[in-house]
Amino acid sequence: MPGDAERLFELAELLVRRSTVTGEAENGLSEVEEFFRRAGVPTDRLSVPRADPVVVAGAPPRSGRPTFLLATHLDTVPVVGDPTHPAGTVEEGRLYGRGALDMKAGLSLALLLMQEFHADPRFNLGFVVTTDEEAESAGAWALLEHLPVPPDLVLVPEPTWEKVALSASGRVVWQASFEGRGGHGQGLRTGRLSNPLLALAELLHGLPSNYTPLKGWTQGEGEVTLPHAAHVRLDRLLRPGENVEGDRAALERKVRAVAKRYPGLQGGVNLAPRTTPWLPSYTTDARSPWTRLFLSTAARDGHALRTFHEEAVGDFNVFGSQFPTVVLGPSGEGAHGDDEWVDLISLERCWRSYRRFLVSVPEEGAPPLFRTTGKKAKPRDKR
Repeated sequence: MPGDAERLFELAELLVRRSTVTGEAENGLSEVEEFFRRAGVPTDRLSVPRADPVVVAGAPPRSGRPTFLLATHLDTVPVVGDPTHPAGTVEEGRLYGRGALDMKAGLSLALLLMQEFHADPRFNLGFVVTTDEEAESAGAWALLEHLPVPPDLVLVPEPTWEKVALSASGRVVWQASFEGRGGHGQGLRTGRLSNPLLALAELLHGLPSNYTPLKGWTQGEGEVTLPHAAHVRLDRLLRPGENVEGDRAALERKVRAVAKRYPGLQGGVNLAPRTTPWLPSYTTDARSPWTRLFLSTAARDGHALRTFHEEAVGDFNVFGSQFPTVVLGPSGEGAHGDDEWVDLISLERCWRSYRRFLVSVPEEGAPPLFRTTGKKAKPRDKR
């Protein structure tokens, strides 16, 4: 489609120039709503409890049609330093600015797809943009209760460097604690008696690398006294198949084993506070009909797209825990950094991959790869 690449790039530049830090995304949401108004796409802004605004778009779903959901987010983390390039700068095929890679480029891709396919009679195409993905994904969790029909496939254009993520680790943050009496000079010479700081240091030294310390603090200390408690928050990515309660039990055993070596100390583990559930891991079956169709049609020049397991987390964990979900997005560098950028040619290739999938959806029935004649439908090749 002539000119679409230019429109894609211009839309991405416009959105990158809008500051949309979590909690302050109104300007960006207005741009999205205005885009849909001009395109004739029905929209609705949802105000859900304990979540920042969510915009949904698409015609009411028709029965008997497959449903696909384009899931995006608009919010970014704050700018910390002084970027080398002003937001919206294009240089040597790179678009610079906070959120360029994560994920305003992908949002732009989704907007163009909605403009072209929202009224396609072969399928229902929905769209959602959240504004608190960089916080606690409250919008995504709340949206699960507002979807009119369950999607057959969720399409997430988050950055993946043009590979397809069919699974992702979940995330949980634990709070490990050691508590004792504390006191004036207590244990300074013996080094062990009721010293929660030493216990905490020993725990951290012995933890495997899949626990990442985020924050440590003490309670009840003075200038020349030991604290009565020391705490640490530990970030843990859980791969599919790893159990939250099993991980908690394993960490508790480590904490209690350390506490036993420090007379007078008690150790424990709790979930760090969060207003929404911690993000679950998920796996999408690569052999399911619509996933197979996506993988076969989104390929470029006859070359299959590589699949991988995503170690990052986001709104896609919420959707992937409930529905088949594929994540495919452009290349770039510096997500959440001061000089974040996205590769515009990579963005165009991703847009074309999604478009090839939507163009290939059959008029009715199951995807072509699963059609049979007079027999029970099954994949031609499960390998």
